[in-house]
Amino acid sequence: MYSKIIALIMAIMTFFSTLSGAVFGSRNKNVGTDSLVKPDTWAATDALGRTLPMKNDVRKKNSRKFVGMFYWIWHTSFAESFEALDASEILAEHPEILYDYDSPLWRSAQDGRPYYWGKPLYGYYRDTDAYVLRKHAELIADAGVDVIVFDCTNGTATWDESYEKLFEVFEQAKEDGVNVPQVAFMLPFAANSDTVTSLKNLYERIYSPGRYKDLWFLWDGKPLIMAHGAALDLTDKLQREIYSFFTFRYNEPTYFAENTRYSEKVWGWCSDHPQTKFGQSWNGRVEQMCVSVAQNAADGALVAMNADGNVQGRSFVKGDYSYSFKRGGQTVTVDQNTEDALLYGLNFQQQWDYALAVDPDFIFVTGWNEWIAGRWQEWCGTPNAFPDQFSAEFSRDIEPHDGVLKDNYYYQLVANIRRFKGVSDSVKAVDGVKTYYHYTNSTYPRNSAGWQGTTYASDTMRNDFVKVQVKNEKNYIYMTIQTKDPIVPQGSTPIRVLLDTDPSGSQPNWEGFEYVLNRDGAAGGMVNVERSVGGWQFEKTGEAACTVNGNEMVLEIPLAALGLSGDIHFNFKLSDNMQTDGDIMDFYKSGDVAPGGRFMFVY
Repeated sequence: MYSKIIALIMAIMTFFSTLSGAVFGSRNKNVGTDSLVKPDTWAATDALGRTLPMKNDVRKKNSRKFVGMFYWIWHTSFAESFEALDASEILAEHPEILYDYDSPLWRSAQDGRPYYWGKPLYGYYRDTDAYVLRKHAELIADAGVDVIVFDCTNGTATWDESYEKLFEVFEQAKEDGVNVPQVAFMLPFAANSDTVTSLKNLYERIYSPGRYKDLWFLWDGKPLIMAHGAALDLTDKLQREIYSFFTFRYNEPTYFAENTRYSEKVWGWCSDHPQTKFGQSWNGRVEQMCVSVAQNAADGALVAMNADGNVQGRSFVKGDYSYSFKRGGQTVTVDQNTEDALLYGLNFQQQWDYALAVDPDFIFVTGWNEWIAGRWQEWCGTPNAFPDQFSAEFSRDIEPHDGVLKDNYYYQLVANIRRFKGVSDSVKAVDGVKTYYHYTNSTYPRNSAGWQGTTYASDTMRNDFVKVQVKNEKNYIYMTIQTKDPIVPQGSTPIRVLLDTDPSGSQPNWEGFEYVLNRDGAAGGMVNVERSVGGWQFEKTGEAACTVNGNEMVLEIPLAALGLSGDIHFNFKLSDNMQTDGDIMDFYKSGDVAPGGRFMFVY
C-alpha cells in the first residue's frame, strides 16, 4: 500500500512538472527605464531591403516565450597566446593550400591552433573589452534575446575572467536602461569529472554567494544550467546542494537526436532540419528547439566546415525551400540559386520557419560570436580541417561582420524573434506629443588590446541622446531632442536627423532614409532639409528652424520640405559625431545614435 501511495505522489509530481516549462520559466525584469525604451516597437530596413515585422504583422506579445543565444567568452584566453589569423584572408591569396596542412603559408604548425573565418565588426577583440561588451549588451537586448548561454563545453574551462567583466558591464548597462539578456552556462556534453569540476567552480564563485543574482536566468524557478547533473555524487553534501540548486537540462551533443519527452530533461544547441523537439509533453507542447545559422554536417553526418561535399552552410536548404519579402514595392523570392545567396540566411530561415510552426516555449539560437575554429591535421575524414567555422558561407555567427555579411543576420534574428514573441504596443501620444527614450552611455571610450599585435582605441561619444519628443501641428513637425549633458559644439559631424518617409523603399534613398536634416551643421539658426538623390548624395528641399538651449535642441520642420501632407507617418533616427559619412555600419561604432544600428523610431 505504501509503495502505491509513493507511486501516486510521483505520478502527480511528474504531471505538474510536465505542465511547467514556460509557466515557471522566468526572466528577472530590470527596474527603471526598461518600460520606457521599447526596442520591439522600432522599425528597420536591412542592407537587402528586408523590413522588420511590426505590431500588425505578428502575434500579440507573449511573455511565456523565451529566446536563448549561444555566446562565447573564450576570446581573451586565446588572444593572450595568439595573433589573429584569418583563414579567409589566407585562402584568398593562396587557394591552393586548402587541404595542405603542412604549408608554411598557414603561419603556424600547431594542431588545433585557432583561426578566424572573418573579421568581426568590432575587430579581433578580447571579450574583456568593455566597449565591445556594452555594444553586445545593447544589440542582444534590442533583438529581444532573454538569455545568453556561455559555451563552457570544452574540458573544465569556464573563462572566469571574461564572464566577470561581462557581468560588470551588463550591470552598468542595466543602470543605463538596457534590458540586458540574462546568463546561463552550458557545460561538457557528458556526465563526467569535467562537468563536476565546472559545476563546483561556478557554484562556489557565482551562485552560492549570490553574486549578480539579477543576471541569472531562471527556469522552473531555479537558475538554468545546461549540464549533466547525473555526474554529481548525491552522497556528497556539496554536490547534493548543487544538484538541488539548479534546473538541469542535459545538453544533447548531436544534431540528429530523436524527439524527447519532457521527463527526460534534455535540451539541444544545434539541430538538423527538421529540428528535434526537446521536451514534448502529453498535450503536444514542446519545451525547447534549436535554430542555427549553419551546421557542420552533410548527408546526415558530422563533417568539417571545409569538407569537400554538401556542407550545410548559410545558403543550404532542405528540398526546394525559398522565402519571400517585399522590397521597393515588389515581392522578392530568394532560394539557393539567388545571386549571393549566403547573404539571405536561407538555412537560418528554414530552421526558424519550422520552429515557429511548432511554437516551443524556448528557442535556442546558435550563435552570436564564436568566430574561430581550430585547424586540425584531420577531422571527420577531412585533411587540414576547420571543424566549426571556415568562411562567410560556412560559419554560424550572427554578430555583425566587417565584410560581406554586414548586419544581415542580426536583423533576420530580430525579425524572427518578433514573430515568435510578439511586440509591445507602440508609443502613444500624450496631448499630441510622442516621447521616445534611449539608453545613456551607449558608446564607451575604447582602449583595449585585441588578439596579439592588435590594439583598439576610440573616444567618440559626445552628445548622448536620452529622449526625443515629436509633435505634428498644422504644417510643421516639432522635434525636441534631449541629451544627457549640455549639447557641445558640433563642427563637421553634427547632430543629424534622418527620416524614412517611404518605408516601401521605392523612392531614392540612402540605406532606407529619404531625408536628412543638419547634414552639414546649423547656420544662423537654420538647418538644411535635404533629400537623397540616390545613396549619400542629397539635394536641398528646404530649411528648418533650430534652437539649442542647454541639453535640448528644438527643430521646427516644414512638412512641405519632407513632401508630407495629410495623415503623417514616418520613421526617424538621431545620429551624432559619425566618423565615416555614407557608411551605415559606422552607426554601430561611433558617436551616438538613437535608436542603435539601423533601428528607427516610428511616428
